[in-house]
Amino acid sequence: MEVENQKIVRVRGDSAHPANKGRLCTKGSTCYLPITSPDRLDTAMLRPERGSPLAPAPIDLAIQETASRLKAVLDTDGGDAIALYVSGQMSLEAQYLANKLVKGYLRTRHIESNSRLCMAAAGTGYKLSLGADAPPGSYEDFDCTNLFFVIGANMADCHPILFLRLLDRKRAASAKLIVVDPRRTATADKADLFLQIRPGTDLALLNGLLWLLTDMGAIDADFIATCTTGWADMPAFLADYTPQRVAELTGLAEEDIRTAARWIAEAGDWMSLWTMGLNQSVSGAWHTNALCNLHLATGAICRPGTGPFSLTGQPNAMGGREMGYMGPGLPGQRSALSEKDRTFCEDQWKLPHGTIRNAGSQGAIAMFEDMAAGNIKACWIICTNPVATVPRRANVVAALEKATLVIVQDAYADTETAHYADIVLPGALWAEGDGVQVNSERTMTLARQAVPPPGAALPDWQIIARVACAMGFAEGFSFTSAAEVFAEACRFKNPATGYDISGTSHDRLQSGPVQWPAPEHDDQPRHPIRYCPPSGGAPVFATSDGKAVFFPRPWLPRDEAPDETYPFLLNTGRLQHQWHTLTKTGRVTQLNKLNAAPFVEIAPDDAQKLGLHDKDPVEIRSSRGAAILPAHISTRVAPGTCFAPFHWNDRFGRLLCINALTSDATDPVSLQPGIKYCAVSLTRAPIAPPAVQESFPTMPVNPLAHSLGLTNLQPPRFSDESAHWVAGFMEGLRIHPPGEALPLLPASAPLSVEQRAHLNGLLAGLYSRAPALATTPPEQNTSPALTLWWASQTGRTEALASQVATWLRQAGYTVHLAGLDTCEPATLAGTALFLVSTFGDGDPPDMAAPFWETLKQQDLSLTPLRYAILALGDSSYASFCGFGRALDERLSTLGATALCPRVECEPDYEDSVEAWQAALPDVLGATASPPASQSAQATPALPAAITRDTPALARLAHITRLTADDPEKETCHIELDISQTGLHYKVGDALGVWPQNNEHTVQLVLNALQLPASTVLTLKRHGSVSLGEALRRWFDLSRPTPALLELLGNAKSGYLPDIIHALPSPVEPAQIPKLFRHMQPRLYSISSSPHVCAGQVHLTVGVNRAPFPGVSSTWLAGLDINENVPVFVQPTTHFQLPADNATPVIMVGPGTGIAPFRAFLQERAARQASGPNWLFFGERHERTGFYYRDELEAFMAQGLLTHLNTAFSRDQSERIYVQDRMEENGAELWSWLSQGAYLYICGDAAHMAKDVEHALKKIVGMHGRMPPEQADAFMADFTRSGRYLRDVY
Repeated sequence: MEVENQKIVRVRGDSAHPANKGRLCTKGSTCYLPITSPDRLDTAMLRPERGSPLAPAPIDLAIQETASRLKAVLDTDGGDAIALYVSGQMSLEAQYLANKLVKGYLRTRHIESNSRLCMAAAGTGYKLSLGADAPPGSYEDFDCTNLFFVIGANMADCHPILFLRLLDRKRAASAKLIVVDPRRTATADKADLFLQIRPGTDLALLNGLLWLLTDMGAIDADFIATCTTGWADMPAFLADYTPQRVAELTGLAEEDIRTAARWIAEAGDWMSLWTMGLNQSVSGAWHTNALCNLHLATGAICRPGTGPFSLTGQPNAMGGREMGYMGPGLPGQRSALSEKDRTFCEDQWKLPHGTIRNAGSQGAIAMFEDMAAGNIKACWIICTNPVATVPRRANVVAALEKATLVIVQDAYADTETAHYADIVLPGALWAEGDGVQVNSERTMTLARQAVPPPGAALPDWQIIARVACAMGFAEGFSFTSAAEVFAEACRFKNPATGYDISGTSHDRLQSGPVQWPAPEHDDQPRHPIRYCPPSGGAPVFATSDGKAVFFPRPWLPRDEAPDETYPFLLNTGRLQHQWHTLTKTGRVTQLNKLNAAPFVEIAPDDAQKLGLHDKDPVEIRSSRGAAILPAHISTRVAPGTCFAPFHWNDRFGRLLCINALTSDATDPVSLQPGIKYCAVSLTRAPIAPPAVQESFPTMPVNPLAHSLGLTNLQPPRFSDESAHWVAGFMEGLRIHPPGEALPLLPASAPLSVEQRAHLNGLLAGLYSRAPALATTPPEQNTSPALTLWWASQTGRTEALASQVATWLRQAGYTVHLAGLDTCEPATLAGTALFLVSTFGDGDPPDMAAPFWETLKQQDLSLTPLRYAILALGDSSYASFCGFGRALDERLSTLGATALCPRVECEPDYEDSVEAWQAALPDVLGATASPPASQSAQATPALPAAITRDTPALARLAHITRLTADDPEKETCHIELDISQTGLHYKVGDALGVWPQNNEHTVQLVLNALQLPASTVLTLKRHGSVSLGEALRRWFDLSRPTPALLELLGNAKSGYLPDIIHALPSPVEPAQIPKLFRHMQPRLYSISSSPHVCAGQVHLTVGVNRAPFPGVSSTWLAGLDINENVPVFVQPTTHFQLPADNATPVIMVGPGTGIAPFRAFLQERAARQASGPNWLFFGERHERTGFYYRDELEAFMAQGLLTHLNTAFSRDQSERIYVQDRMEENGAELWSWLSQGAYLYICGDAAHMAKDVEHALKKIVGMHGRMPPEQADAFMADFTRSGRYLRDVY
């Protein structure tokens, strides 16, 4: 954390931390912003009586009031009249003290936590199957598994850093990913096998997979016999779960179920990962048992890369489970239902035996029901928001209203739950006090205090301890630091479960995280696998006999199934950039821009039947309540289901709370409610969905107050009479809301002028809203009969698109020609042709990257679109025509109709294009009448008579080797005389060079063909030519064609001169043109300005001689002065200097990538441009690789080149590259970008360009103080604006 003036200004990931290795999600990278929110609670608040407003109070008074009122309830009604509802966001120290107070001193059975809503089922399932809570493995298993089985978890959105680790393994080792989910989530998008299961049938699938594994003989009989019990009952139980029946129950294809089982069997080492989709169910614990059954049966547990891994969502939910903070739990994975455990804890707490009761609560749902019935009088809620999160939340509201004392301890006073509080205690956040957090893989991390809490706020543990002391329990709660509390908690080791943190302390954790078990005298920081004896051998589980247990868990139909009244199933969940009830993330502007508002996803077929359109207000109603949300029509949900996130609640508007609808039916084993699904109806609401008032919370208001000098202005004080009058006025507004009218204070109000002015202003701010101005929608441009979209990196596809457009117009079609950089995917309709090239590893050209990202991310319906794709590529690259293929697949997925099969072209695309054009009239249909007058399209014009097919003959004027005597590297500066050619170019353009093959190679091929050089061939576009001329000029003699390889006996592809000697003879002359690829021109970035080098064009050429000679580079380097070079200009429409000469320019060009930037600097000098220029250049060695050094240093001396940063990678022990120099200068580079600088990259696409872009994103994130998602958005906008330009190859 970076702290300035006692304020956190930035957080960074810890690259040494084993959990995330430095990666942060958007919530993590912005987690410091809620700490400094102006909405922070910095004082305690007391409500004198129900119905009166909360008023600020000194913290000491509030703690004393809390203690005295709790003590009064305890003395009058007994311990069970008090309940604590706590959180997985509390530190381990606070969780420990809360449970100590409840079990040892208040002696109430009522302590529950929000973990009951999310992780109770997993914890209970682990205890039953393995003997103890917590996963048996660790995150390290992600790095060595062969298969991930993700079920009921959207990791991409809810655990994005872990999901990146999963994808790392998937890419590195081809690990397979199976995803089971009723909704096609972002996780499902990456799956090798996606099983879109019918909601609520997961248990049937898990049992069916075990049936198949058993049937396949893919179980580990030795492991079952040695390490488990209960298997004998399983075969008869599984007989009901045949593939056919499971397919009927789940709605899955039988073949997909069989594939999943086969992949598990073949994987050997496989992991299962799950969370709320399985846990939030009335069969939640059984789901965990069924997953454990699969792992135990296959022996895929307690070894690297295996095991059932339950994912947690809160920073310390695991620590809370270890501290026993719900139900009968006791610290150290103990239970109050065990006399041995009670006695142990009583001894640790120095309490008389019999103090801790043999009892526990019946879960959170039952606790609030007990409160609503009047049995629980006082409720202390710490760091959680049950009014928004507990299902059937009307019961929670009724419970809090019934209780005589509600204490809310939070960092903010405006939560939905604080509205019902009698006392509000100000809690510190994670960075404002020391505390230990335990993640889902048992790793303990000490969160260190970085800044002081605001005002009177205190860490949770300290408030609990002070209240306990004030109640008379000082002997057990007189702690002076969190370290002392943690030291006491460390005494609760448990040999029965293996839980042991006795070897840790705050001092030890300051040096780094530690994973338990961590016994005394054990200095190892990691213990990745549980249940493995130190001496080795088979696992010993935490059960009484050391063996894990198989449980036959039958699938049961849902209690709440869709019917005529409630025909849909609602699935609730989370979004990637928000968290829980927005208490924290809802105050972060960046996150609110990414996930701005609630919605309900509805399948297109259902929306059509219901007459719903996107953004229509939809009433979602269950038997328990209703909400109104805007519709989002999406194919992510299956017909008959819908999805809504639960983040938005009362603080953001009325009728937004999804948990007003959800079911509070509980799992009888774990007592976790089945929140995930409920039956609902969907109807179009007569009103618009309520506005989300805090989508961008308070952010504009505070700067406005500051600018008006109002930040220190205090609200007026009220006398008793006036306060009662205002309270009555507010109650009237509550009973009869004013609607769209502005409430006004009557003249008779007992208020001063100051009070009246303040209240009238407050009412105006709350209720006065100008009606939205009626706007006339812009006229829709009628789509032309045909749109031709192009995407080009070098300009060649753009030129081809221009030629095709001209041909279509001549054929009578009305054609609109445009680049994909101007295309909004949502507007795609009518008939469209796509001419696209591929760049890099199957990626789109730079200019089409924003279009492609949008098209991938948006769930569009493109059924009105008919399209055809012509894809240009080079089959020597692995991702041949990759972008064209991906575009075709995506358009088809979104419902568009292909007019004809996609055509994929090699660099010699002429024949393929001609055949494609010939087929177009049949698929496009009748032509439109050509317009009488047709304006020319704005396309780059090639110079008359000088084209790719009719090049000019330049003359070699000069050649210089730039790399001196370097034996490993040869780079040449080449000057061509074009003064007599009529050729014209501008900086940024490329020069096409038609090379000739090496004479030695020509003779070698002639010998292999056993034909004379004078043999006449007929070549398309060249007519009759001799074989010798064809081999020198028109055939590519470096790469063999498939036809030639077949003739060679399917020889392995390689360098053509090395393999052609095996050619059988004779070869017929007519056969020869089919055996060789057509020669293609090589494009070089021009390294000169025509204003400085009149009549010349300069090139910077890297000469490739290994592993095979480069055709063009070796030919150019071997020419004699005055020899002719066939050339043409490939114009650029994007890689150009800014028109404004005052604009800053940043250039990144290592190696031969310096070429266009030498031209840029010459051009800027000729223009006398005032804008600053910055060049990053690199090579291997300074002595032999500092190209154009004298020129660059002269530019520096003239002041034209503002900065020159060099990176010579091999001149020191540690390799340094241009991206490193960029990061070293990140602050200033960001300053230049902020001032509107253009940034250019030229060079290697495979490595350098990606590394530079990665460094650039880091600079944007770090110095622009943006989370990764926002940095990505900045880069997309940077590209879209035309300020980020690349010429890479």
